[in-house]
Amino acid sequence: MAEVPEVTTSSAEELLAAGRRHLAVRDYNAATESLAKACELLAKTHGDVADECAEAYLWYGKALLGLSREESGVLGGGVPGANNEEEEENEDENGENGHEAPKENEQDVEMPNEKVEKIEAESTTKDEEVASSTAEIAEEKPGTSNGDQNDESIANLDNEEDVDNLQLAWEMLELSRSILQKRGAAARAQLADAHLALGEVALESETYDKAVLDMVSCLEIQKELYRSDDRRIAETHYQIGLANSLASNFEDAITHFKNAANILESRIKTLENPSAVAEDATVKKYSIADPFYSVEEELKELKGLLPEIQEKIQDMMDYKAEMIKRVRETLCPSNGEGSSSAGAGAGSSKPAAPKAAPSDISHLIKRKRKNSDEDSSASKRINT
Repeated sequence: MAEVPEVTTSSAEELLAAGRRHLAVRDYNAATESLAKACELLAKTHGDVADECAEAYLWYGKALLGLSREESGVLGGGVPGANNEEEEENEDENGENGHEAPKENEQDVEMPNEKVEKIEAESTTKDEEVASSTAEIAEEKPGTSNGDQNDESIANLDNEEDVDNLQLAWEMLELSRSILQKRGAAARAQLADAHLALGEVALESETYDKAVLDMVSCLEIQKELYRSDDRRIAETHYQIGLANSLASNFEDAITHFKNAANILESRIKTLENPSAVAEDATVKKYSIADPFYSVEEELKELKGLLPEIQEKIQDMMDYKAEMIKRVRETLCPSNGEGSSSAGAGAGSSKPAAPKAAPSDISHLIKRKRKNSDEDSSASKRINT
């Protein structure tokens, strides 16, 4: 990461503002640089866990999450198909489909091998070569005593670097959450944002149950703070639905997607009522914050989002129906032929089906998410 020029402590707020601007236009590298420096300056001035640091930690965590997504290809930003090629390269190098940045990992894997080659060239006997190479690798990576352990250490090093930004994002967001939680009612809105961002981090790391818990915590706070037709509540319902869909909890996913759609429909009705618009606090807020805001544009955007959410609901219903169908076919085979022994044989050959069905369905959902930006863009536009 490029270093931000040294500045005075008084410019921490300027760095924070600059980082938020960069984040708004999805320039995650510039955002992380500015926000990292702002966090450093605020921590030096007030202490690592001071109230003044909470907001900077929150925005820095969001920027790191965006950077992690960008690096793993979730947000696109490259030539179509490039992400698939990177995944294939990662599979060849590591034997698994990770989210490594190929160039960095290639260097990390090659460095020990290059040193082993140098040692081999200098050694006079084969025994000395093996001993010296093993000793040098053991010095660089404590705890390794043979080739197999060294390979495992290299793989672990790659994995650590792979999740570096995502892990750091979680640490910053968790630190922000712990500070905001102590501040009480004054920081409830930011606390909700922290919970939602933590849920998104869990979503990226594929710990879907944890994602649901964090997002539900966000939703409970938002319901206390905002109107029932607020788009922020709709976005959270959508995100919870997405997490449940990836966890193959189709019934819960359908419920939250429907809630998101209902909120947007309610919002559309409000915006179509001139008298309601004149008294709507959210419209006034948007109008002040954005000189280009208009009710007509928001209406157009919301009406464009509804079909996408309805499509999600239909997808979940289809997945649920398919899973039920496969389970029924397994438990109640339509083929009634044969004696009891034949039936027993059929029973012994079928049980693999119910196990395969949920995983197959989950795989389809994951692949759809990874190969498109629909889920990310839809949730962001709900809260625009």
